[in-house]
Amino acid sequence: MLCTALARRATAAGALPAFCRLLPSVSAANLHGSAAAVEQLAVANAPARMEEVAQAVKEVMGEPDPHHIQLQQEAEQPLPLAALKFDDPQAAFKAKSSLDLLRSLLVFRCCKIQPLVQNADSILAWSKRVFGTTLTNAVIKATFYKQFVAGEDAQRIQPTLRKMKASGVRAILDYAAEDDVEQDKGPASRQAPHDSVIARTYEYESEKHCDSRMSVFLKSIEAAHSAEGQGFAAIKVTALGLPNLLERTSNSLKAIGDLFRLFDTDGNGNMTKAEFAGVYSQLFTDDAPERIDEIFAHLDAGKDELVDYVDWISRISVLDTAAIASRCRSRGPFAEAALDADEQRLLRNMMRRVERLAQAAAEADVRLLVDAEHSYFQPAIDNTVTELQRTHNRTAPRIYNTVQCYLKDSRDRLQTEMERARRDGYKYGVKLVRGAYMVLERQRALDMGYPSPIYDTAEDTHANYDRCVRDLLRCVEKEGVEVMVATHNQGSIELTVEQMAALGLPPSSGVFFGQLLGMADHLTYTLGANGYGAYKYVPFGAVEEVMPYLIRRAQENSSILSGAAVQGEQSMMRRELQRRMGLSFQPPS
Repeated sequence: MLCTALARRATAAGALPAFCRLLPSVSAANLHGSAAAVEQLAVANAPARMEEVAQAVKEVMGEPDPHHIQLQQEAEQPLPLAALKFDDPQAAFKAKSSLDLLRSLLVFRCCKIQPLVQNADSILAWSKRVFGTTLTNAVIKATFYKQFVAGEDAQRIQPTLRKMKASGVRAILDYAAEDDVEQDKGPASRQAPHDSVIARTYEYESEKHCDSRMSVFLKSIEAAHSAEGQGFAAIKVTALGLPNLLERTSNSLKAIGDLFRLFDTDGNGNMTKAEFAGVYSQLFTDDAPERIDEIFAHLDAGKDELVDYVDWISRISVLDTAAIASRCRSRGPFAEAALDADEQRLLRNMMRRVERLAQAAAEADVRLLVDAEHSYFQPAIDNTVTELQRTHNRTAPRIYNTVQCYLKDSRDRLQTEMERARRDGYKYGVKLVRGAYMVLERQRALDMGYPSPIYDTAEDTHANYDRCVRDLLRCVEKEGVEVMVATHNQGSIELTVEQMAALGLPPSSGVFFGQLLGMADHLTYTLGANGYGAYKYVPFGAVEEVMPYLIRRAQENSSILSGAAVQGEQSMMRRELQRRMGLSFQPPS
């Protein structure tokens, strides 16, 4: 194709990187101003827009689909992997037109051109100055937007929803204009902070925005209601609480964990009463024997004279840190990390928002997916999800956390969370992803001088993802855990299907699969056609509103799109186009 050939020639000649270096100086101010204006408009209009789209989703997908019900009934027994033809182009792409396939190939090709992707903000701003906003947006809409976004409004998303429903694929609605809560900062919102968040300044206006975003999520939950009882809605905690507060809360939770390791003097993972008493007297002023006995009895959840890490983090709330710090003999790292009264008030405000969403999801019979985010927010997010699961997952997994398997500690954290669920008597639900912030996390670790939290190689991440899948499927079989395998990696999906069959788990067993709209269609549609719980994240919004989402989608997936899995998908697209055009490169039989 002409565009691809020109881009390849420019890259080979070094012209594109050199050209891109000229762009930031002419674009940053305009980009910042326009994005800020879009954010204000999106926040103001979001609840009404989401209400309209929620109604459209209910109209298209709310009623049971007889064909899909039949598929589910036929899939009550485990299916062997051989029954799923992921590599059959004709079956995988029957819902796509030839024009759709051509566009997909072009977009994927562009995503592999690193200078183009990494400088997308600047190139777009320059294009608007030179060619005008209308022409620039028209090109984006015909390519990246059409690939990754369902449409602008309630009317325009319906064709996509109907195609999905006809193939047994469900929708997880996502107002993409609300995707990046810091999009008014332009490119900076996708960069790592250069220092820990210490400043304790919180704006009232931001609190109002959090309330507005909660209204959007409520409409998303309404749209997710399904007559089949298998609807999902996704929320972001950073949209419901101030980012500074979330990082402060995460630091406080880390300090609680560090304090346990200080008490566990022999490092065996269990704290005896003698260990506790000895360290407590060194650190705290209220060290009377009866007071120490009282506190240890509270921590000893199993009443076995031992306190392990799960006991510890289950019994000490982040809201307790200020009271605990007030009894410290000296002001150290724990006291510095404790939340003050204003932070506790704002944290309670955030918890009221997420609790309202969880209650709405329970009333609508909808599962709530809580997205994972940057590692320096994640402890606060994990803590929030645990509090929700304790309340709402008593009989079934309604609230799902998200675990990013590119983090080196992800499997340990996953096992800790499942153990907390066992001890507290609730059902665990989780979405398993590889992770979306690899470059940012590594750069932040480098800037701040600590070891990278991300696995060093893609192979290590893949291996960890597959280990976590195996762990979870055993718990699906034995404990009623539910999991969404959210991946575009065909190998991981094939592993999941194989393991499900080996464990005797049918497609309707509480294992779900999720991919982004416009990616890995051969996986999603094949799973849906065979009765599995197959889902697409379905973003919607006007071109200007979703531009930050599109840029982030291209940047975060550029390495994925260069991988073997997507190369295979593109090869299948080309084969299907050749078949439709009557072309064949095989000798006649």
